[in-house]
Amino acid sequence: KSNGSGAIGEVLSTPLIGEPLIGHTQSFISVGSLDSRIEAVALLKYVKTKFARTMLGTLKITQDNKKSTWANVPMQDFSGKSDIDWSKSIYEIDLQLYKKYNLNNEEIQFIESKVQSME
Repeated sequence: KSNGSGAIGEVLSTPLIGEPLIGHTQSFISVGSLDSRIEAVALLKYVKTKFARTMLGTLKITQDNKKSTWANVPMQDFSGKSDIDWSKSIYEIDLQLYKKYNLNNEEIQFIESKVQSME
């Protein structure tokens, strides 16, 4: 629920993939319920992209990281039918997302220079 200071592009606190029969309190935010581990890994990679965290940063201006701060992060298809190749590295996924959303060089340079990498 809380993470960082609200600075654009900051690293998120240890996102992880939950397992069946594991629960959590409202101190944590759930980002999806998927049908396969492959899709869950793809979602985890997406959350770690500079693109997704930049979009998160447009509304996350404090340490508060509630559901509403994710409103500008576009939903993706994490299945094998996706227009994004989730088997790639996070950096390569970012490049695909920049292209998908028609970011120009100035926007890409802003993200690449301001947002910390997550692996």
